[in-house]
Amino acid sequence: MTNEPTYPNFRDLMNKTDTEMQRLGWTKDQGRKFLEESYGVRSRLLLTEDELDNFLLYLQLTDSPAQD
Repeated sequence: MTNEPTYPNFRDLMNKTDTEMQRLGWTKDQGRKFLEESYGVRSRLLLTEDELDNFLLYLQLTDSPAQD
């Protein structure tokens, strides 16, 4: 298993990306697929602080899924 990154705001960024992924209705598989396509990794644990921050920004700027 990969060790957790040591930068100071890692937990905060992880919590915020969790919240945004839930808002968008993304599954873990959808998140992994996006990370693989965009960053070449399967886990947020493997992102740098800047990459994780950019991923969060992407999620925040993505519209909520359409309601039926």
